[in-house]
Amino acid sequence: MPKASIRLLSSASLLLFACNDDVDPLDSAGADPGLLGGPCVEGKCFAGFACLSNICVDPGGGSGGDPSGGDPSGDPGGGPGGDPTEGPTGGTSVGPGGDPTGDTTSGPTSDPTVTGGPGPTSDSDATTDPPMTTGEPGNCQNLQLKVPPTNLIFVVDRSSSFSTVTWDHDGNFGTPEVTKWSSLHKTLTSVIGKYQAQHKLGLMMFPSNAAMSAYSSAACVTNPSPEVTPALDNAAALGAALPPANAMLKGATPMARGLSGALSSLQSAPPSEARAMVLIGDGSPNCSVNAPDNAGLLEVLDTSVHGIVGGAWSNSNIATTVVGVDLADSYSQILVDGNPDNANPVVEFNKLAEEGGRPRSGGTKFYDAHDESELGAHLDAAVRATLGCELNLVITPGDPTVTVVTVGGTNYPYSPNLDCAAGDGWVYTNGNNSRVRLCGAACDALLSSGGAQVDVDCS
Repeated sequence: MPKASIRLLSSASLLLFACNDDVDPLDSAGADPGLLGGPCVEGKCFAGFACLSNICVDPGGGSGGDPSGGDPSGDPGGGPGGDPTEGPTGGTSVGPGGDPTGDTTSGPTSDPTVTGGPGPTSDSDATTDPPMTTGEPGNCQNLQLKVPPTNLIFVVDRSSSFSTVTWDHDGNFGTPEVTKWSSLHKTLTSVIGKYQAQHKLGLMMFPSNAAMSAYSSAACVTNPSPEVTPALDNAAALGAALPPANAMLKGATPMARGLSGALSSLQSAPPSEARAMVLIGDGSPNCSVNAPDNAGLLEVLDTSVHGIVGGAWSNSNIATTVVGVDLADSYSQILVDGNPDNANPVVEFNKLAEEGGRPRSGGTKFYDAHDESELGAHLDAAVRATLGCELNLVITPGDPTVTVVTVGGTNYPYSPNLDCAAGDGWVYTNGNNSRVRLCGAACDALLSSGGAQVDVDCS
């Protein structure tokens, strides 16, 4: 017999639905109501049982008969002259209480002295039936996440050395050298055009176009905010703000001022969007705001840049990648020449890259370019390292180890100790595991496709 959930009714209610008119109620007098006798066979049951919803149920002992052993001849079928309180009258159409006239006094008695056996008589009794299972949803969440826009500011060194120093840009001694600014202008505008549709790009230069080639603070003039604030489709604006490829640049290297101006803009970006900087330079920083005189301003290394980059990362989750353009890996001489004394730009750029939160693997932590082709590739890689390869999950996983990240049909592995500069996969980037960062091939796929599926708590 299949299992079923049955609510036990009073015997008078059972009589309303009796489907076997041949059952003799005297055969079951005194039996416990609610006793089950198996399934109905062609609408009939063994003697003493009535067919209720195709189940044979004993109707005796309830309000349909005399519980005190009174007149046993009372017909539970309810003849025309029967007591309407004894149950329904014969017929197939009954009113709310079982009376075909709609008399609500017919049907089960509400007399609390009537004992219908051990079964409960209330449909609301929690012990009668177990609660129905409605298929409550589990914790599995299938998240379809788009690449969030990144507010990215290129913090660009436009000091005089970029236009006065030339380099072998193509590795061919048979072609004339070009200025480093000419190569940077070409490669930077190309990279900007590649990412402008998805990400908000801006430009901050140090020093500004107003800087002079002078042994004074005039060489350190820098705007307090970006020349171009981050926005989508900003390639034309950035291209117009950059000095032309053949420009003769002037000024020193006030890197700290440039970084501070960029951060002042990024701090106002929406918190739901990623924020980042790409720092590009060709020498060690000077122009400290605390310098006591011109010599201290131009001949002393400004180490405040490390605190600015490190604080942006540790306090505000603003990453900085660092690109060097043909840096000399040596310590400068002590000369009155407007350059920091006894400073090695490679050492300084390595520190900045580590403090910025996006260092490269290996001994050199920044993107070290020595020709134009390498500069273009490094700029692109530096941008990708800072762009929106972080996804906010919106929820906190119950079991962080079963999260699955799928991009373009490929599942990428979770690697708790992944070096993003060297490996593929993804890692959590915050304490409650509600944000992930995709690395290597996973990041490339995300930036190309524009989105990913993340399955959370789907074991």
